[in-house]
Amino acid sequence: MKKRTVQNQSNIKMNNCKLVLNIIRDNQDALISRADIVKITKMSPTSITRIADQLMEFGLVQQAESVVNGSVGRNGIRLKVIDDAILTAGISIDSDYINICILNFRDLITAGKQIKLRKRPYQPEEIVKIAHAAFVELCLESGYEIKKIMAVGISCIGNVDYETGTIYFAPQFQWENVEIGRLAEELFDQPVFVDNDMKASLVGLAHRHRDIKHEDVTYLSIGTGVGSAVMYGGALVRGSNNAAGEVGHVILESSGRHCDCGQTGCVQTYLTKNSLIEQCQEEGHLITEVEQIYDSFRAREEWAVSFVDRQARHLAMLLRNLVYMYNTRYILVGGAIISDFPEFFHLASEKMRELMHENLFAGLTLELVKEKNNSTTGAAFMAQEYYIESLLFEEEQN
Repeated sequence: MKKRTVQNQSNIKMNNCKLVLNIIRDNQDALISRADIVKITKMSPTSITRIADQLMEFGLVQQAESVVNGSVGRNGIRLKVIDDAILTAGISIDSDYINICILNFRDLITAGKQIKLRKRPYQPEEIVKIAHAAFVELCLESGYEIKKIMAVGISCIGNVDYETGTIYFAPQFQWENVEIGRLAEELFDQPVFVDNDMKASLVGLAHRHRDIKHEDVTYLSIGTGVGSAVMYGGALVRGSNNAAGEVGHVILESSGRHCDCGQTGCVQTYLTKNSLIEQCQEEGHLITEVEQIYDSFRAREEWAVSFVDRQARHLAMLLRNLVYMYNTRYILVGGAIISDFPEFFHLASEKMRELMHENLFAGLTLELVKEKNNSTTGAAFMAQEYYIESLLFEEEQN
């Protein structure tokens, strides 16, 4: 068990520096002055000036135009981040695709690329080589020098030790105890940060939607797999093994479908792409692609309407369970199935109201997530945060 970190003077300085930097970044479109930061933080003007000067020395922040304070006193100098001060790459490893993006310091995705994987087993070394080759291609195509990318974030399906970059297990790849972080650092020759795909997705969404960045949020993804992630006050809930939110094996029906975990009735036996297809085939419907279910439902074919209605109740039950488990103000629901078939989400939302107490439903904000590749952008944001903390920590140690 890890000991708590003592909040010494060095840590306080680093946290204050991060606080000021985040305030500048959160106000980068409106621009903000030192005087504004003093009002927000209640810190002294001298401290804010010292921190601002330090951020400029790091090459993270620069002075913009003056802001007129009135007829009395000096004009304030506005501060803004330098767009390319920190460039990071985000890489998302899923069973079907490897997605890559480049993120600048204004939190803009400036380039992206997707590699489709074949339906066959892959060794970890092979996946890392494919990702690295695609990363090099993306840098060339977008005009970025590889050495200008300061850090790489990798999100991966499975149970991940984010501190060591080890994947304990990833069933879709049949990987166990894979040091993906070490393999990637050797090939990329850059700092690498590795985390679970659901946690990276929630980080990506929180940066895209700043109104939830510091809120209590649950993110649920329905696609090739089922997973979730939770944050309270903007801080990720990880659990003792970074496995908090692994809802794919929550049991919906005690005598239900058999799961590869050895139990019956698990969520993933009902709501994933493959399980939806398998259930249709078991009922005698000639379905080979999940999109055929969507099309049949939209055509109001009787079997499809009945089938989707049953599955929507399963999703409603899962959402209800998330409310009682985590009780967050927001539940965001996304993933490939939801973004491609929003009718499924809306039908489940209606059924959910019937399954829980009205006061809990009334205090909940349930939202459909349209954006895709959230784990890719989240990995880039995590790498960015990792790099900033390393930079500030090294400075305080000197």
